[in-house]
Amino acid sequence: MSLRGKACIAGAWEHPTREAPDKSLAQLHQEMASGALADAGLSFDDVDGYFCAGDAPGMGGVGIADYLGLKLKHIDSTETGGSSYVVHVGQPRWLPSLRVSVPWL
Repeated sequence: MSLRGKACIAGAWEHPTREAPDKSLAQLHQEMASGALADAGLSFDDVDGYFCAGDAPGMGGVGIADYLGLKLKHIDSTETGGSSYVVHVGQPRWLPSLRVSVPWL
């Protein structure tokens, strides 16, 4: 079954750590992404769209996408406060062209 041309929320995963002084923010993003993709039965190779808010370290979404080794067709790091991910999901003009788009923290 192909996901091309369809929008979906791939998976969800809550990081078990509440305080992680031994991990960088980029490491936490990677672990969260890995967990959400595993929950959906997907891998980083399946992702071609990345949505994040302003909490991504470095150059935001661009830096995290590079850290994760993603090859993307679309990236969005719109920051609207607590509603950023609702805004991302509400941008249907981008979603049909992507295989799998995963908004995560």
